[in-house]
Amino acid sequence: MAYTNINDLDPLITSAEVISIAMVNATFDTQLITPSVIKIAEIAHLEKPLSREFYEELVTQHDAGGVLNPFNQILMDDYLTRCLAWFVKLEAMNEIQNNITSSGVMTNIDDYSVKVTPAEFNMMKIDVDRKAGLFLQDMLDFLNDSVVITNYPTFKNNIHDTDIMGDGTANKKGGIIFY
Repeated sequence: MAYTNINDLDPLITSAEVISIAMVNATFDTQLITPSVIKIAEIAHLEKPLSREFYEELVTQHDAGGVLNPFNQILMDDYLTRCLAWFVKLEAMNEIQNNITSSGVMTNIDDYSVKVTPAEFNMMKIDVDRKAGLFLQDMLDFLNDSVVITNYPTFKNNIHDTDIMGDGTANKKGGIIFY
């Protein structure tokens, strides 16, 4: 399979969808969730579990006017959007808490807020990751169903694949072996 550059294609969801699904505050600023953060969440959390080929199929269909085939639309509506929204929240949390300016890194806080401790913030991130993982597992359970899987011929369950380089070999970096 030839490598297709999907980085310039539209993200699978919008910041407004992320806010409506994964944020408590409906008036959350959509500008804090950029398309690049959404794309990072897609690549970091969905590309490998769905397989590169199936992920490319989804983003290519979505970019072409947002017209997915009927089976991919069901996956998008019932599973993928919700799962991805929580992973985007996870990826965006650091930028939401802190803002990089020409003066340095600033903590976003107003007159009525109290900054959380690093331990509390990490606990929140762990909880968001747990929730996103539950939605991912629900989606993979759906895709792996013996009746449903025939509707998704490019899907390959790679959730436990540890080959980070994509070449099927063990890779060594800094004294740590990656398979």
